Amino acid sequence: MQTRPPPAPDGPWQNSADDAGESTLPAPSRMTISSGEDRRLPAAANACAAVLALLAILACGEALAVADCRVSTTGVAFGNYDPTIATNTDSAGNLTLVCSHLSGGGQRVSYSVALSAGNSGTFVQRWMRAGAATLNYNLFDTAARARIWGNGSAGTVVVSGGFAVGPAQGNNRREVVHPIYGRIPALQAVATGNYADTIVVTLTF
Repeated sequence: MQTRPPPAPDGPWQNSADDAGESTLPAPSRMTISSGEDRRLPAAANACAAVLALLAILACGEALAVADCRVSTTGVAFGNYDPTIATNTDSAGNLTLVCSHLSGGGQRVSYSVALSAGNSGTFVQRWMRAGAATLNYNLFDTAARARIWGNGSAGTVVVSGGFAVGPAQGNNRREVVHPIYGRIPALQAVATGNYADTIVVTLTF
């Protein structure tokens, strides 16, 4: 079974604030998490390609910012999904947060990252759509895939952390990578097609 690598992500997301406490937020751009090519299998064994797109939104939590933070993502390549195989289809991508020191002394940066529910409107079961057909999947914060990565509601979790950045900490730049773990449950009776969903990524710092 052949797959193609995910496309390169769009440019970084940036949010900064000047000394007056005014923040700037760029227009959202799209990053595509892609899978293998659509492929038909003989008899009733259909395969479908799953495509997941992520948008990012930044929110500066401080009135005065001395650090500039950005987030970027790499693709979750699910590959082709075969509904006749009794094993889940798992894959993972990465979300990378980079904060750079702007001025003054060292600064403690605390952040949280939330993911939206996508097409389904519920975190209990996200799904991708191909026309009227849907394909269930979900996103998780660890490889155990036990906790759904959402916005903190309905039993979901947000990913959070913190670090110091400044002249004597991290050479004025700190970077942290959070994997995004995806899973498509096995044995879903779905038609062949190209399935897609859009997830909004919200970074608050």
